[in-house]
Amino acid sequence: MAAPVHPLSSARLVTTRIAAGTLCHHLFLDRYLDPLGFGYSPSRFSDPRRRPRERFGVYYVGATFEVAFLETIVRDAKNQNPGTLLISSYDLDRYVHVEVVVRAPLELVDLRGGNAIVMGISTDAVRARSHLSGRRTSLALYQHPDRPDGICYPSRLNQDENIAIYDRAVHKLDARPRRRLSRCPELAPVLDRYRIAIV
Repeated sequence: MAAPVHPLSSARLVTTRIAAGTLCHHLFLDRYLDPLGFGYSPSRFSDPRRRPRERFGVYYVGATFEVAFLETIVRDAKNQNPGTLLISSYDLDRYVHVEVVVRAPLELVDLRGGNAIVMGISTDAVRARSHLSGRRTSLALYQHPDRPDGICYPSRLNQDENIAIYDRAVHKLDARPRRRLSRCPELAPVLDRYRIAIV
């Protein structure tokens, strides 16, 4: 029996354009050589299909250093902890930061504000801790005739913008030299704001 057609498959999409020259942020483990590399492991907007040959990859960047740090390092570790979160210097030193420059405009499905409701997309796709809804939505968007480059969405952690870029559009990005995360000057004010200490 054929799989049911997703309601988004022919929907009119709400999109936004990220201009060439826009600067974004990406944190990743230093053991990976390619700063623009992406995997196929489960994430909010990863391909839900199981067959490896069918699956698309997703590359994530944050509009700010702060949101990239929260999404990569902190995530839910501060839940139920109004005090200080301790992070080991060893763990922190495993990560590096790169500034990612958009070198050709990105056409993205815009899930900010009320746009998810406009398109009939469940708000769970963006806000739920479970990623099931987001993955199903992403597959429908990836297969949409408009062929968007990815998804722009607010972080559930601090509401800054995140971008999930589909594998077919990663060639529109350039990465600047990597910096060890622990040595980034942007780190100190983020640690102070979120009551995080390095031990």
